[in-house]
Amino acid sequence: MTLPLPSVMLVDDHPLFRQGLRMMLLSSNMLQADIHEAGSVTDAVAQEHWVNLVMLDISMPGCDGLEGIGQIRKRWPGAYVVMLSGHDHPELMRDAVRQGASGFISKALEPEAICAQVQHWLLRSLGMEQNIHKASGRSLTPDAKPNAEVLPLRQYEVLKMLAKGFSNKAIAKHFGLSEHTIRNQVASILKHLGADTRTQAVLVAQRNGILPATAIK
Repeated sequence: MTLPLPSVMLVDDHPLFRQGLRMMLLSSNMLQADIHEAGSVTDAVAQEHWVNLVMLDISMPGCDGLEGIGQIRKRWPGAYVVMLSGHDHPELMRDAVRQGASGFISKALEPEAICAQVQHWLLRSLGMEQNIHKASGRSLTPDAKPNAEVLPLRQYEVLKMLAKGFSNKAIAKHFGLSEHTIRNQVASILKHLGADTRTQAVLVAQRNGILPATAIK
């Protein structure tokens, strides 16, 4: 008997983005899954498909992504809900986590990176991420718990300033360093924490106890 393919639901009110993402995922050699789509949370939960992963736009008219997380959790209790966001705003992301979101994918990423992120979250929803981690010897998990002890002191200080919303220019001025040096420090922090953006890095650090909640602006 042939096992059914895992299923992904794309929920976004912009047809061009939604359909473009669907075509991109279907044409990707990395992803083997059924891809469904809907222009609203209401339309999504009305569909009969069982899904493993829901990619949900964080900001939509009517019932936005944050409000829709609960409806999706009720319709597909075991599914992962990952927010699609064009915003890099800490408060939006914290609200989504409180509502039950599993993670975030930035719409600003390159197409290949988006496909890789979708595959990553789909594997996690299927409980396969741990096996891949063991086989490859490295973590594929963006929010896997980082080791705070290997984060250099200067990078930790930079991370605290990122949490307070300081720009690279302001951080460079504070430490008496060049903006180029701070950009490199920020890039190293993102890599260490497995984050795509500064905001995600701060949230990962908070979630794993590297930064206290009071450190965030």
